[in-house]
Amino acid sequence: MIFFPFADENPSARTPILTWLLIGLNVLVFLYQMSLGPANQLLVNDLGVRPSVFSEFSNLHTLFTSAFLHGGFMHLFSNMVVLYIYGDNVESHLGRKNFLIFYFLGGICAAYFQSLFSGGVDVPMIGASGCIAAIMGAYFVLYPTARVKVFVWFLIFVQIMRVPANIVIGFWILGQLISAAGNTYDGVAYFAHIGGFIFGFIAIKYFFKAYVDKPRVYGKFEEVDEGDLPIFRKNKSQGLNKKDD
Repeated sequence: MIFFPFADENPSARTPILTWLLIGLNVLVFLYQMSLGPANQLLVNDLGVRPSVFSEFSNLHTLFTSAFLHGGFMHLFSNMVVLYIYGDNVESHLGRKNFLIFYFLGGICAAYFQSLFSGGVDVPMIGASGCIAAIMGAYFVLYPTARVKVFVWFLIFVQIMRVPANIVIGFWILGQLISAAGNTYDGVAYFAHIGGFIFGFIAIKYFFKAYVDKPRVYGKFEEVDEGDLPIFRKNKSQGLNKKDD
């Protein structure tokens, strides 16, 4: 069975510049990785985040660089599609500066959570999954009933369905919990996904406030009725008249 979300029906109030920029950067870095051939593994070893970062407090830069590296095309594609679906609305809610802080804090918490269950295996972790899991946790709180378009394929049944976000994301996090509980290592950092989601869920509820546009202030102007304006100035000053100094 294939259950693949690819879009939502939740228009964003602001242009999601950072979401697009993050998607573009991830794609560019991946193309660079592919150009390296076998040397790509050296890049992963140097810039992937290891559990020892949290015990030795060394190579802290990898907490950020690891979020732009991916292990293959499907790893990149699935992450970027999810970021495309949910990132714009969370960015609009938080504002660009807070969105960027939220994104990388989610990745750091995800890496830390994974390190707690690493079992002493100090292998590098890569991918934007932890950051994006935090975005999903925030979306789960903010827009639980927003409709997500899902491609469903089961045997001969093929259809596009519109499913509430809390169900789509709920099934996803349930799958992560089941896979993590299975204790089978398949190269996927399930605990990082869970940790990122927990961070996003809690942080958006209790620590990150909604972004509000500041009202525009007109210096040395006061609002007046249109009837008080000379005829030749009506519909030109839009009800604003400059004060005398």
